[in-house]
Amino acid sequence: MKKLKRILVVVLSFMMIFVSACGNKNTANSNGDPKNFDEALASAKGKTVNFYGWGGDPAINKWLDEVVAKSLKEKYDITLNRVSMNIDEILNKLSNEKQAASTKGDIDVVWINGENFYTAKKNQLLYGPITDKITNYSKYLNTEDLEVNYDFGNKIEGMEVPYGKAQLVFVSDSAKVKDFPTSTEKLLEFAKANKGKFTYPAPPDFTGSAFVRNVIYDIVGFDALNNAKADKEEIYKVIKPAFDYLNELEKYLWEEGKTYPKETSVINKMYQDGQMLMTMSYTPLFAAQKIALGEFPATSQTFVFDRGNIGNTHYLAIPFNAPNKDAGLALINHIISAEMQTTKYDVKNWGDLPVFDVSKLSSEEKSTLSKVDNGKGILTPDELLSKRKPEVSAEKVTIIEKLWEEKVLKE
Repeated sequence: MKKLKRILVVVLSFMMIFVSACGNKNTANSNGDPKNFDEALASAKGKTVNFYGWGGDPAINKWLDEVVAKSLKEKYDITLNRVSMNIDEILNKLSNEKQAASTKGDIDVVWINGENFYTAKKNQLLYGPITDKITNYSKYLNTEDLEVNYDFGNKIEGMEVPYGKAQLVFVSDSAKVKDFPTSTEKLLEFAKANKGKFTYPAPPDFTGSAFVRNVIYDIVGFDALNNAKADKEEIYKVIKPAFDYLNELEKYLWEEGKTYPKETSVINKMYQDGQMLMTMSYTPLFAAQKIALGEFPATSQTFVFDRGNIGNTHYLAIPFNAPNKDAGLALINHIISAEMQTTKYDVKNWGDLPVFDVSKLSSEEKSTLSKVDNGKGILTPDELLSKRKPEVSAEKVTIIEKLWEEKVLKE
């Protein structure tokens, strides 16, 4: 009799486990790994999603904290917690957690691209593929687009989703500068004529690194660099004429190139105060934003090199040990919606170019987009795209940054 009771207890226990499992079949499993977007949305309700990324721009922070967070809460009952942290710190944190076999971290969504994505993907620091679990991915994006599938020449393979489009632009004051330096040749003449009134951020600052690559493109061409082997000696052979130029330019820079600003924000402030005649940004609509805030002269104007400026896309990804993968998917889906991308395009919020394919927008969505007034001092999207140059692979970016430090900064 006792043996029969024990058997019954075991059987009933298994039945309870089975019923419990069946009852939860439509929710994300214990590690928050949903099978599809509907499942993610259902299990994410009431949660907090932790968004980690660069927090150096007050306008971007405000857009995330006020526009995105408010609508995310209203639409999905998900709370957005934004954490400012530089990407190198984020990757160090994830790498340490990976080595410690930590299955539950703190980061749900990370802002990433370029060599940082390459590093994260290579070291298996990301969760995915995720694109098949995000409904707005195929609804609004051109899934055949090169920058949807490649990040700095590296295959994305569904491990990240486009967040916005960037392009290096220059800004100067038309009231003070009659002819903008639209080539490396003209930039050297400009620097000579206005000694100490121009500089650029030291790589690996994102914008400073892009400026150096743009100089390389203008002098030796994209194809020469793109076709070169990702080897330090081979790369230097190709880009040496550009580095010779940068060393010549250095004599006419602010502080004679003995020191370089660490961030673009420093140069922006100097331009604002009249110390610099020129600044630069990776946000194409940056000048209009600063003019609207009263920080830049109303006569400020955006320009690019005649032979083109580098453009790229920045992305959102989910770490391998995200505690709320379901809420992370919901946030990314919300950010790439037509509504959020249009608010992001408005310079009163951010002024970042949207990632959607305009042909996929509804009539109402197109109408809303057409009503966005982005103010003064900028180039049109068509003007930017006509001068848009692609990125080389992330491995080459890292090599160029190291060579700049050795051959320009230290020489």
